[in-house]
Amino acid sequence: MQENFIDHEARKSGLGSSDMPIVLGVSPWTRPEELFEIKKGRRPEPEESPAMKRGKVLEAVAAELYQERTGRKLWRSNQTIRHKHYNWMLAHLDRRIVGEDKGVGALEIKCPGLRTFAKCRREGLPYYYLVQLQHQMDVAGYEWGAFAVFNAELWEMIYFDVPRDQELIDLIHEKGAEFWHLVQTEEFFPADWAGPLAEPKPVEIPDMKAQVVTIESAEWAEAVAKLRDAREILAEAEALEKEAQEDIKKLMEAVNAAAAEGAGARIYWTPQAGRKTFDVKALAKAHPEIDLAPFYKISAETRPFRPYFLNGGKSYDE
Repeated sequence: MQENFIDHEARKSGLGSSDMPIVLGVSPWTRPEELFEIKKGRRPEPEESPAMKRGKVLEAVAAELYQERTGRKLWRSNQTIRHKHYNWMLAHLDRRIVGEDKGVGALEIKCPGLRTFAKCRREGLPYYYLVQLQHQMDVAGYEWGAFAVFNAELWEMIYFDVPRDQELIDLIHEKGAEFWHLVQTEEFFPADWAGPLAEPKPVEIPDMKAQVVTIESAEWAEAVAKLRDAREILAEAEALEKEAQEDIKKLMEAVNAAAAEGAGARIYWTPQAGRKTFDVKALAKAHPEIDLAPFYKISAETRPFRPYFLNGGKSYDE
């Protein structure tokens, strides 16, 4: 299907994929009446948050990792496209998946922080992710799309394909057209605007349930109990070590010592020069024209061991 590309200024003439969760009342950040004021030009666009900046910097890295994991080919375009029939529907696709037998697909890339990524892995993706992707698929005329949710700290990615959801797309058409009509014809946002207009249920990761197998044997219970005990002992040991370190530092400060020994131990407590690091985010901000993806080194895939204690106890992702 041929896509309708438009220029940057024309982006203001409709609703993009990031607007649609707000229209449907499932955005965790912005209310429909706030978006109405923005589209009327009476309220400024929200400033770019640190999370948004992180996503921009890591998008190219995530795209390259997705290609490596899946073997698929991606195509990038910075242009915004307009729906063939619904003139108010706009979209900017992170990447297009090309070369597949089932046709071109839309790839939605997300780069959340550690806590949000851990929640995605446990509970599924936020519903507004799905609204954005279905909006993009419809504008582009695609029958399928995919998610690539990447966390740089863990160097892990959740990725899976998503089919076209015509029921959700019909709701986007109906409520999006109604909202845009209000923007064009009304001075004030109606107090009786219903919301949320969609049920914000998490998007289940297809293989998430398949990966979880219930084991109720005595051997499993014993092993889990050992792990719990070990974690508790480790936490107590870490607290005890921290307390001992503080006591030793006070004693060394009292005699103005950078090194001390006694009781079979020698302790050094000396100033250390700060470690030099390369600020990739600052470079990307100062020189957005540079594609940093070729300079990232992608390590081999690993299989981390991460326990989650469902009935209390600390997990690694907390």
